[in-house]
Amino acid sequence: MRGKALVKKKIYQFSTGYDVPSILFFAGFFLHELSVLIDASMWAYSADDAMTPLGFFAKIIRFTAYGLFLLKILYDCKIGSRNVYFIYATVGIIGLAFIGSRNPQVVFYLLIMIAALGISDRTLLLSAIISQGFMLLVTVGFSMAGVIENFVIADNKGRVREFLGFVWTTNAPIIFFFVTLQFIYLKKGRLNVINTGIILFFAYMLFVFTDSKAAFAVSFAAPLFFLLFSSLIEKGRVARAFKWLIIALPWILAAVTIMIHKMYNKHNALLFKLNVILSKRLEYGHSAIHKYGIHLFGQRMNWVGYSIGKTEFTSEYNFVDCSYLNLLLEYGVLFLVLLLTLYSVIIYKAYKSGKYYAVWIAVFILLFGTTEPRLFNLTYNPLILLAFASLDIKLNKT
Repeated sequence: MRGKALVKKKIYQFSTGYDVPSILFFAGFFLHELSVLIDASMWAYSADDAMTPLGFFAKIIRFTAYGLFLLKILYDCKIGSRNVYFIYATVGIIGLAFIGSRNPQVVFYLLIMIAALGISDRTLLLSAIISQGFMLLVTVGFSMAGVIENFVIADNKGRVREFLGFVWTTNAPIIFFFVTLQFIYLKKGRLNVINTGIILFFAYMLFVFTDSKAAFAVSFAAPLFFLLFSSLIEKGRVARAFKWLIIALPWILAAVTIMIHKMYNKHNALLFKLNVILSKRLEYGHSAIHKYGIHLFGQRMNWVGYSIGKTEFTSEYNFVDCSYLNLLLEYGVLFLVLLLTLYSVIIYKAYKSGKYYAVWIAVFILLFGTTEPRLFNLTYNPLILLAFASLDIKLNKT
C-alpha cells in the first residue's frame, strides 16, 4: 500500500495520524472550506457582482483544492469491490442531475466525495472544523470591529438582524451549528458543563444579533441533549431500540415535508398557522411545486432569495428552504433518492462502528433540513461526506 509513512500530530486533544492521501485530502478540504466561506462573506462581496481581489483569491485556492482532491484520487483511490457498484451508481445519478440542473457544483461535490473514500472521519472533520471555525471567528470578529461591513436590516415585524460579516443573516448561526456538531463528533459525544456552557453562550449571542430562530433552536438543543443524555447515548440502548426507524428517518422526513408543502392550503387553519410560524416556507414550497414541477433528472433553477441588496420581498422570490424539496426540484427524483440513501448509509455505518453519537448527530442534521437547505451543502455541512469516509466499521450486535 502506498503512503506508508505516517506523520503523527496532535491538535489540541484530538490525536490523529496522517498518511500521504490523508494529507492531500486534509489540505484540499481545508482550502475548499476556506474559499467557499470567503465567497459567502463580505470579504469577497461586490454590490455589482464584480470580481474582487479576495474573490479571485478564493477562486484560486478552491481550484487548488480540486487539484489536491484529484491528486489524492490518483495516488490512492480506495473504492474496493464492496463499494464499486455504490460508487458507479453515485457517479451516474450525479451525472444525470448535472445534465438536468446544469449546476456544475454537483460535479465538484462528486470529486470531493470520491476523494473522501478511505479518509478517516476524524481527518475529515478536523480539517472542516479548523477552517470553518477560523473563518467564523475572523469574519464575525472583524465585522464587529468595523474592518468589514456588518450589514443590518429591520423587517416589517420590527426585527433588527445583523449579518455579522456574511452575505445573509443566518450564515453565521448555521456555520456555528455545524461547527458545534463537528466538535461533538470529535469529542465522541462527551460534553461537560463547561464546553456546553460556552456553546450555549455563543449560540445565544448569535441569536441576539441575527434573530435566526431555527439555527438557535438546534444549536441550543444539540449540546444540551448530549450533555444530559451522554450515558444513554454512549451505551446505545435507545438508538438500538429504534435502529430501523432512525435508518428510515431520512425517507420519512422527506415524504412528510414534501407532502405537507404539496398539500398546503391557506384555507386550512392548521397549515396556515404552520406557514406563519415557518415564515411562509410552506407557501413558497407549494408555489414552486406547481410552477416548476418535479422531474426525474432535475431542472435548471434560478433561485431568487434574500441576501445583501435583496432584503425585501419581490415577485421574483422563489427560494425553497426545505432541503428535501429544494433538492428534489433542482436535481430531481433520482438525486433525492441518492441523497436519502447516503444519510441512511451514514446512520448504518454509525451503528456498525458503535458510534451512537454519530447516529444522533445525523438525526439533528435531518431535522434541521426540514427548514434549511443544508443537507447537501459542503459550505456548511461536511458531515454528508461521512457516507464515503471511514468510520472504522466493526461488526457489533445492534
